Amino acid sequence: MTRTKTTTIRALTLAIAATFAFSIQIAAAKTKAKQQGLWVGGEKYFSEFQGRALKQGGTPRANIAFGSTVYFAPLSIAFDGNQNFWAVFSGINDNLPAPALELTRGELAALKAGNLVQPKVIISRQGNSTAPFSVPESIGFDAAGDLWVIDGGQQIIELLASQIKKSGGPTPTVSITSANAIPTKLRFDGSDNLWVVEFQLPFDVTKPAQIWRFAPSDRTSSGPATPSLIVNLPLDFVPADFAFDASGNLWLAGNNLFGDSIEMFAAADLAGTGEISPTIGISINSPAFGSSHDCLGGIDFDVSGDLWVSVGSESCSNGAVAGQLIEFTPAQLSTGGNLTPSLTIRENKQATNLFIPGPLRFGPAVQ
Repeated sequence: MTRTKTTTIRALTLAIAATFAFSIQIAAAKTKAKQQGLWVGGEKYFSEFQGRALKQGGTPRANIAFGSTVYFAPLSIAFDGNQNFWAVFSGINDNLPAPALELTRGELAALKAGNLVQPKVIISRQGNSTAPFSVPESIGFDAAGDLWVIDGGQQIIELLASQIKKSGGPTPTVSITSANAIPTKLRFDGSDNLWVVEFQLPFDVTKPAQIWRFAPSDRTSSGPATPSLIVNLPLDFVPADFAFDASGNLWLAGNNLFGDSIEMFAAADLAGTGEISPTIGISINSPAFGSSHDCLGGIDFDVSGDLWVSVGSESCSNGAVAGQLIEFTPAQLSTGGNLTPSLTIRENKQATNLFIPGPLRFGPAVQ
């Protein structure tokens, strides 16, 4: 990250063996607080945009941006019922186990004020490499406030809300395993169903990626996965992230043989049980996706029903567009096709507002 005369970048400090601290990266923008903040996990730091930035686009300064010298390249962002921020990471220093960590709203406000913040809750592997949080990849909270994690390659675990109030390595209450599939991303819908992207094993071009739906009754005990619904995706489609709109329609960002795309499955086509292969309801392509594969990183809806997507993820191959966040309105989503985003937030020249964006979620706007 490059220093500029107009941007204050404070040194990252206090990285010790078993824990770490976050510090502010960029001076907070003086914008009026709004209801929602758009949170983006970049390779080196997190950014939050709100207010005018979400209405005008361009290269706005992030309302807040912060990072750590120990953990980087986040894989997943989530917010609990109290709107506290949680994340898991792919990059670590000093051979520390990859954690899930919490930053409360008060801690986020302290970061914006320029203070160094030590997260009070860090959930991480304790002891051997097979312990929980060996390889956390995706996180989310159910309606009861329990934390669900895709961990260790082939398991989905649940930690009760009471287990994540303090740091440590709690024993999962539920551990769901599968010998014939690898889970990668998870998300909850408005009915507290847990949806998980799965890649079938052994890998074979004739086997489509799938999304498994676990109703609350499907995930009450440990053991082999028993999803009530299995959705076969198009044969060559590789999902990177997914989200549900207010009507329960399922939207997936990913790539196929022809490049990156967004695909929608109607809620009505995802009802029932068993294994299904529904028809795509709406498909979106865009010049903003670039000319390469694997450039879409995260996807989420704001309160107005606009769909936001991060472009330029770390896995993106050469020839892609620079890192940016793009928006499609409900009117655009209703038609699909080859679309120009209604709004774009781009990296500035120094990449101090946004850098290699990946996971994306809407959460509280930092005051």
